Amino acid sequence: MSRRIDDLDPRFRATALELLGRLMERKCYVVVVDTLRTAEEQAEYVKKKVSMVARSKHQDGLAMDVVPVSQYLAQPGGPMMKVTWSSMAPEWQVIGEEAEKLGLRWGGRWKVPHDPGHVEWVDAHAPAQRA
Repeated sequence: MSRRIDDLDPRFRATALELLGRLMERKCYVVVVDTLRTAEEQAEYVKKKVSMVARSKHQDGLAMDVVPVSQYLAQPGGPMMKVTWSSMAPEWQVIGEEAEKLGLRWGGRWKVPHDPGHVEWVDAHAPAQRA
């Protein structure tokens, strides 16, 4: 698993950087916890029920997971344990607002799994989910 912005697909990289900049401007400080995954890593995520899809946009460098710094530091057992982030933290909404303004799909709109730190590139032929 990578956390490097440089590992993102060039189509998504510029937008991901724009998102991170906008979050900083809004004083919503985040940690990038996941960018690119291998097929083996994705299979392991599915096995552990951290992900529910066999093929993730992370495998193509078209998705990024971020976590507010306050949530990251408070994670029981360390920040890389199974994610149990508090969805009540107001920063999650800021992440979603800014991601959707940029035309990204935000995992905070999903019911199962609810994934408020996940943002992904939306293909030109697929409509973005906007508020």
